[in-house]
Amino acid sequence: AWFVNPQLSPLKDIPGPEAYESLIWGNLRRVLGGGNEVYRGWFESYGPNVHYRGLLLARRLVTKDPKAISYILNHSYNFPKPAQTRNALSAIFGEGDVHKRQRKIINPCFGPAQMKDLQPIIYDKAFQVRVNLHGVLAALEDGGNERKEVDVLLWPTRATLDMIGLVGFDYEFNSLTEFERDELVRAFIDVFAPSSSPNMLGLLAYYFPILKFIPNERAKAIARSKAVMRRIGTKLVKDKREAILASSGVDKIGKKSVVGRDLLTVLIKANMATDVKDSERLTDQEVMDQISTMLIAGHETTSTSLAWLLYDLAHPKYRHVQERLRSELRSLDTDRPTTEQLNSLPYLDAIVRENLRKNAVVDGTIRCAGMDEVIPVALPFVDRRGEVRREIRVGAGEDILISIGELNRDKEIWGDDAHDFNPQRWLDGSKPGPRSSEVPGVFSSILTFLSGPRACIGYRLALLEMKVILFAIMRDIAFELPDPVLHIEKKAM
Repeated sequence: AWFVNPQLSPLKDIPGPEAYESLIWGNLRRVLGGGNEVYRGWFESYGPNVHYRGLLLARRLVTKDPKAISYILNHSYNFPKPAQTRNALSAIFGEGDVHKRQRKIINPCFGPAQMKDLQPIIYDKAFQVRVNLHGVLAALEDGGNERKEVDVLLWPTRATLDMIGLVGFDYEFNSLTEFERDELVRAFIDVFAPSSSPNMLGLLAYYFPILKFIPNERAKAIARSKAVMRRIGTKLVKDKREAILASSGVDKIGKKSVVGRDLLTVLIKANMATDVKDSERLTDQEVMDQISTMLIAGHETTSTSLAWLLYDLAHPKYRHVQERLRSELRSLDTDRPTTEQLNSLPYLDAIVRENLRKNAVVDGTIRCAGMDEVIPVALPFVDRRGEVRREIRVGAGEDILISIGELNRDKEIWGDDAHDFNPQRWLDGSKPGPRSSEVPGVFSSILTFLSGPRACIGYRLALLEMKVILFAIMRDIAFELPDPVLHIEKKAM
């Protein structure tokens, strides 16, 4: 939204920092360097709705107001992703009518019945994590190590990659046993390797796509990796389609004959059904893009969420939480509880909810006003002119950042312990927070999976994976942090 005249923007009256670093970067470098800490400071100083300067001093809104966020997410086609983000992601995630068509076909792949079919795969990988951890501990004991420090995050991270490979598109990464030997694993790691510092050239290229053609080693590596992903993805889709036709024994299939375990099989069968309208079918490229979507959304988010959860459970402050969870998990007299049995464990459920609330993996999402809009707010506020406002006016093309993490940890919403890991808040028989019912969310009163037409479609799979992995490893293995305890925090959104 850098082309909107900042002096004509209706956001100029919204409270926010007056100072900015430069005419080019505005406040962006400060945001990229400090992330949530910067937003938190602004919210404390100016309230839940803050405006600041982006590239070329464009005015941007960042909000943690639950009513404003609910309005934006439930009118998502009026608030699409900014053009720059759409250019980068539309081939995978789609926008507007394209997204509606994709969503209609893909939705059944993530229903409760499909999750039951996928559960055996998830259990197999979860118990391999347990076997691997026991193997590492046994090796340390044989070596006479008094101090047994293990990188426990390594195995759940690899397990979630294996899980999404099998449940997503029937592809065996074998990362629990042969990590980085698989060509697709290496390509995926290269494309999504995190940067240790803000990449200003990359940020400029986000706004000015022509800059992407400036040659550099990072761009070359990404291009090579994308070519690998495209080649393997094309073969997966081709082989899957041929296998479906061969198993059916006919050239055509109907919608009612759509059965299968991995999500790509279900998707391709549904897409091939003769009783599906041509206008509702996905193109071959769109089907192939779902492999990238599953990898991005299905692996990174779940594995990172598990990492934060294990960190909290191992922290001395929350040792009692781990012990209580272990006791509850041991109450089940089976090694492979059903989905219903897992969901009947109240403390396990409370722990997963609390982790999703406190440790949202994606701390924010960005939207762009498709037209001049008036956004309602939960509580009135005083603008820069001293007037009481009950809504926010935004101009067409202006960016709005939704602060997922700060809403999930807002003390006015969740109480004074909003920044603590407290599963008990979900068990006391009342609301988990004073105003938690105001928070929009497809799952519980939590914004982590978003809300509205663009809510996370795979949230049931993420919940199942987290619960199964916890069940597999927590019953007979205790976790502690190294001494001294490491303090870890996120640096950017």
